[in-house]
Amino acid sequence: MSKIGYLIIAIVAVAAAVLYVASSGAPPSPTTATQATPPAQQTTATASPKTAATPPATLYMATTTSVKDTGLLDVLIPDFERWAAARGYNVEVRYTAVGTGQALLMASRGDVDVVVVHAPSLEKQYLENGTLKCRDVIAYNFFIVVGPKDDPAGVRGLTAVEAFRKIAQAKAPFVSRGDKSGTHVMELSLWRKAIGREPDPKTDQWYISAGAGMGQTLLLANEKRAYTLSDTGTWLRYRDKLPELDVVISASPDLINIYSFSIVKPSEAAKLMAQYMLTRGQAVMANLTIAGSPLFTPITKADPKAMEWIKPAIFGPSCVG
Repeated sequence: MSKIGYLIIAIVAVAAAVLYVASSGAPPSPTTATQATPPAQQTTATASPKTAATPPATLYMATTTSVKDTGLLDVLIPDFERWAAARGYNVEVRYTAVGTGQALLMASRGDVDVVVVHAPSLEKQYLENGTLKCRDVIAYNFFIVVGPKDDPAGVRGLTAVEAFRKIAQAKAPFVSRGDKSGTHVMELSLWRKAIGREPDPKTDQWYISAGAGMGQTLLLANEKRAYTLSDTGTWLRYRDKLPELDVVISASPDLINIYSFSIVKPSEAAKLMAQYMLTRGQAVMANLTIAGSPLFTPITKADPKAMEWIKPAIFGPSCVG
């Protein structure tokens, strides 16, 4: 065979091989394979939302036992955390419930970020010394005087000061919280107005210092068939456990109980909570009732007469200004 013949046969063979490879679906070359998305990149893309999730900002709060005992914290804190989450903030609130005096001491030591308390005279001092950076009145209710149903000191219907004077004269048992709380501060101010001094449990045998929160103080007063000063909210929460007691003095100007929110350590989370307290939180507080009786009146719902009594307690820069 001539050289030309051999050349023609070789060309035909190469062409046939090329056609076979094209029609057989052979895998792509290694170069093409390396251009595909590697499995490692796909795994990273799937896991990225978890990686992007931010850890919660922890907000430490000191508040009063009356706020806890009324059950307000049980609804307010989870609602705030949900409200914050809906706005893209991951906030976790941890609280300590103590007397107002102790809560403000915790603030002065830098142990907490925010406080909810109810002793305006004390709060003013901590604003002036710089511990509290701002303050907003958020709600109120009234202190009440409760005592034995037969009212042995005969104080029913009197003013709080008149009632305290008669209790001291009769040496009728009286249980004090004795814990430097907002309620205790109010009680001592009433004694000074009524008898010119603060009773001493060491010498005034009728005066019992519980050194406890409001709920425990009410239970002790019930056991001793004694008088005591209580906030309305805790009384409503506990009254089914207090068969020996009744309200003998109710709402009056000298018994208004004003709650405020203050920031100790400014932060985005603290400012967010301040905003919540004066918006969504107002509705939460308004809806907290027992047997149809509200435990708190939010400041945005204050009636004109109560607002006159509250005005002297509105001071300091606002946390939402």
